[in-house]
Amino acid sequence: MGRQEGAQFEKPIELDIIKYVSKKADDFKLLAREKDIHLFFETQIESFTTIIQETLLTQIIQNFVQNAIKFTPEGKNILIQTIPNNQSITLKVIDEGIGCDEDVDLFAPFKRVGGQKGAGLGLFLAKSAADTIGGTISLKNREDGVQGTVATLELQLNPTCKI
Repeated sequence: MGRQEGAQFEKPIELDIIKYVSKKADDFKLLAREKDIHLFFETQIESFTTIIQETLLTQIIQNFVQNAIKFTPEGKNILIQTIPNNQSITLKVIDEGIGCDEDVDLFAPFKRVGGQKGAGLGLFLAKSAADTIGGTISLKNREDGVQGTVATLELQLNPTCKI
């Protein structure tokens, strides 16, 4: 929690979200391979540049992908996807895991589900990071007939960073 508090005072930088997420996806492919999970990155645009606190963005992406890997069985897939909107971009991490209980506040501190290890702070910190960078996050079950979770981060082109 202390690291995140420090990151909230990090100077925002100009960052190409597409290149950044693509690099992060490549990094996470190694972790996914250890569990025989196939991780893919898909985008519809070449670039989306905004001003953002990089460490906070990393915390959100890391939490989404690590949770997806944690709760997805071997041999299944995870898709990291970016979708452009008018003045925003949506980042989705779509897994083929156990899904989520949408009736539970998964963003509450110390909330643990699924019998997995952890302190139950990851999503709480991800939500705090999203709030700080002017984004919104959500978790929903997939609606395409496949079991799993869709973790979503919505970022504005010109976010309001709380400093």
